[in-house]
Amino acid sequence: MIHIHGISKQYGSKVLFENAEAHLGQRSKTALIGPNGAGKSTLIRVLLGTETADGGSVSRARHLAIGYLAQEVPKFSGRSVLTEVMRMDGRREELIEAKNELEELFSKAPSNDGIGQSASSKASSGSPANDDHFSEGLERYGRILEELDGLDEYRLEARAKEILTGMGFKLSDLDRSLTEFSGGWLMRVALSRILLMDPDLLILDEPTNHLDLESLLWLEEFLRAFRGAMLLVSHDQAFLNRIVNEVLEIDQKRLWVYRGNLDSYAEQKSERLEVLKAQYAGQQSKIAEVEKFVSRFGAKATKARQAQSKLKQLEKMERIELPEHRDSVRFRFPPAPHSGKEVVTVRRGAVRYGTKTVFRDLDWVVSRGARVAIVGVNGAGKTTLLKLLSGQLAASEGEAKLGHQVKVGYYAQLQAESLDLNKTILEELESVAPHLPMSQVRGVAGAFLFSGELVEKKCGILSGGEKARVALAKLLLSPSNFLILDEPTNHLDVESREILLEALQDYEGTLCLVSHDRSFVSPLVNSVLEIEPQESAGSGSRVVQLLGSYDEYLEKKIKEASAAGQKALSKASGNGAPNPERAERVAETSAKSQSEVSTPKPGVSNNQRKAWEKERDQLEALISKLEKRQEELHIILADTSLYEDKEKSNKMVGEQRTLEKNLGESLARWEELCNLL
Repeated sequence: MIHIHGISKQYGSKVLFENAEAHLGQRSKTALIGPNGAGKSTLIRVLLGTETADGGSVSRARHLAIGYLAQEVPKFSGRSVLTEVMRMDGRREELIEAKNELEELFSKAPSNDGIGQSASSKASSGSPANDDHFSEGLERYGRILEELDGLDEYRLEARAKEILTGMGFKLSDLDRSLTEFSGGWLMRVALSRILLMDPDLLILDEPTNHLDLESLLWLEEFLRAFRGAMLLVSHDQAFLNRIVNEVLEIDQKRLWVYRGNLDSYAEQKSERLEVLKAQYAGQQSKIAEVEKFVSRFGAKATKARQAQSKLKQLEKMERIELPEHRDSVRFRFPPAPHSGKEVVTVRRGAVRYGTKTVFRDLDWVVSRGARVAIVGVNGAGKTTLLKLLSGQLAASEGEAKLGHQVKVGYYAQLQAESLDLNKTILEELESVAPHLPMSQVRGVAGAFLFSGELVEKKCGILSGGEKARVALAKLLLSPSNFLILDEPTNHLDVESREILLEALQDYEGTLCLVSHDRSFVSPLVNSVLEIEPQESAGSGSRVVQLLGSYDEYLEKKIKEASAAGQKALSKASGNGAPNPERAERVAETSAKSQSEVSTPKPGVSNNQRKAWEKERDQLEALISKLEKRQEELHIILADTSLYEDKEKSNKMVGEQRTLEKNLGESLARWEELCNLL
C-alpha cells in the first residue's frame, strides 16, 4: 500500500532519518513509536505528501484513500455536527451537486445540446461537439452513481449518527452548530468524519487525547473491526496493545518493524539489542586487533603492505552502531508532609455555572492515604470536581474543606491554565521554589530534559509535551501531601509516562486522579468515584463511590462498549439493511435481532412487538426489491442508446429519483424498528 524507499530527512544539523526503509501493508495495523522529537510527525507528513524527504522516495498505491487526524484542533464553519460529518472531505457534496446537474440536463434535454436528441436529429446536426458532450455526460453520470454507491449514500446518515453517538454525542447535539463546542469535542467531530469516510488507510495522531473512557472503548472496538490499514500514534499502551499487529519504531535514524503488539515489540527489541551488543563487541575487538597490528608493523618494510591492506578493510567495514543513550525524566516526589486524617471533606456540595448545575448534594470524605480514580463521561464534571477539591473553585452550595495541614499539588489538564506563558522555564520553576538554591532548581529542570540554554525558553513557545514536563517539574519542587492530577499522561511519550507512573507508585501522600489511560490508572488507585450525568434537565450529575476496584469497573465498561461497538459496526459497515451482495451477513444480523427480542423489553406488549416484527419483515422484502431495481436502473442509465429516446430517458431518470427517495425512507424506518425491537 505504501512503501518507503531509503528516505533521509534533516532539519539543520539534526538528522531524523537516514536511508530509512519500511512498508505498510493493506491490512497492517501499525503503531508508530519513538521518543518526542524523533520524527513521528515528520514521517506522517512525508507519507501524506505534504512534506518531501531530502532523499529517497515514498510509493503509494494508486487511488489510495487516506483519512488523517492531526493533533491540532481543526477549523470548522458554523455547520451542524451531523452536516459536517456527512460532508466527509467535501467529495460527497460535489458528487450530489454534479449528479443533480446532469439529471436536470437529461430531463430538459434541450434540442441544441446533444443530450436526449433523437437519432435522426443527431444525424442531421452532425456536430462532433454535441456527440462528445453527450458521451462525456453519460460517462460522468455513470462514474458518479458508482462512487455514490461506494459511499453507501442511502445509509450514510444512519452510519454518521451511530459513529457520533459512539463518540459521545447525544442525538440532540447533532443539529447544534459547531461553534458551540469546545476544542475537545471538535476533535471528536473530525475523528467521526474520518471514520465515516471508511478510507483505505487511517493515520491517527493521538486520537484518544480528547476521549473519555466510554468513547475510547467504543473507538477501540470500531478500529479492531476496521478492514483497512492503520497507522496509530498514541501514548495509551492499552489502546495500542488491543489494536495493532505490528510496531514501527523510529530509532537510530532508521525505521524498525516488529510483528505483534507493544508487549511483543518489547520482547523482540530486547532480543535484538542483545544480539546487536554482541555483534558490536565482536566488531570492536576486531577493529582493536587490526589497529594494534598496524601500529606495531606499519613502519616495517616486510609488513607495510599487509598493514595497509588491513587498514583498507577497516575503511570498507560497515560499522555497527548501538542506540544512542537518551536522557530521560527520572524523579521521585519529595516526602509528603504529614496531614490530618481527613484530607478533604465535602458536605452537600454543589457547583453551578449560571443556570447549569454540574453536580449537587455531594457528600464525600477523602481520607489520608486514599488513591481515588474519578471516572465518568466527558462533560459530567470530573475536572470541575478536581478544581473544587483543590480549592481553585468555590462550592455554589454546601462546602468543600481541606483538612489539617493539607498541601495541594494540582496538575491541570490544560497546561496553559497553570503556566505563566510570559515567563521562562527557569523563572516558572523558581516561582514555586523561591528559597531553594539555583543549582537545585536547575538540577530539577535538567531531570526533565531542560538543561543549558533550554531553561531560558519562554513557556509560551513550548510544545504540549514540554509544557507537561514543566508542570510536572513544578509539582516536584512543591512538596505536597495531596496530589490532584487531571490527565497527566497527555503529551508525554511512552518512556516519560512510565517514569511518572513509577514515581506516583512511590508517592507517600493522598492521590485523586482523572485519566483515560487504563494501564496507567490501574496500578495507582484503590477506589473509584463515578460521575454520572442525569437524564432530567437541570438536575446535574450524580456522584457515586463504587464498591468494586478500578479493574472491575473497567471490565464492566469494556463489555458495554463491546456490545455498543458491535451494533454500530453492523450499521456502519453496511449491514444495517438487506443488500443482495451482503445477504449472508444480513441473515446473521436478523438472527441476532430475533434472539435479542426473544425477551420483550419492559413496557412493550407482545402484540406491539409482533406488529413491529411484521412491519420490519415487510420492509426487508421491499428494500431488497428496491435495491434490485436500483441496480437494473444503473445498467439502463449507463446505456448510451437510452438517450436517443427523450421520453424514455426522462421516465428512467424520474424513476431513479423516486426510487432513491423511497429507498431512503424505507431504510430509515427499518433502522428505527430494529432499535425499537
